[in-house]
Amino acid sequence: MFLLRVDLRFRWHSGFHISGERVELWTDKALALDWKDEAFPTIPATTLKGWLREGAERALRGLGVEVCDASQAGTTCGICPVCEVFGHPRGKSPLFFEDIVLCDTLRSTRMGVSLSRFRRTAYEERLFSLETGFCPGFQASVRGIFATEEKAKKAASLLFAGVRVPFALGAGRSRGLGWFSLEERGFVASVNGTSLKEEDLISELLALRAG
Repeated sequence: MFLLRVDLRFRWHSGFHISGERVELWTDKALALDWKDEAFPTIPATTLKGWLREGAERALRGLGVEVCDASQAGTTCGICPVCEVFGHPRGKSPLFFEDIVLCDTLRSTRMGVSLSRFRRTAYEERLFSLETGFCPGFQASVRGIFATEEKAKKAASLLFAGVRVPFALGAGRSRGLGWFSLEERGFVASVNGTSLKEEDLISELLALRAG
């Protein structure tokens, strides 16, 4: 068996909002907090997985590789490189993701007003509030167990491609919330303790395009 380990480091470019179900006084949409202490905002593991999958799909399409669109229910093919790595309804992903707890976060409340897209004016009595947070950055880790080294390297290459696609998390993205990017040298991957070089990951992606 071959153990893949990928460590990621990101930096925020703006505040963020991740919707939670808890009730916060004077706030319409509160942040999701960690389940244990309810002290820090949390990015669910499913959100991280979905974002990386979407990024990998977009990156491979840009290379001319045919992949399915998992954003639409029932359209996953189960045989493309993305389905092989991230899973599909008929097959489990070999990757494991963890919730990201955003420690050292400053929290505040942001007020907003609903706008009419047709009249381009504010609706009357449509004031709302969002609880937002800000911190310098965050870290994430992905683990995977594979039968062959080749499959582990392919998974690492898809994560390498997906993590570089611009993305924003949470509500308020059209208002500038939730934007972040990978730090310089923020992608570190290894298989059974042996580091994977960036040029090797790029070669894996180019092999997908060729094959």
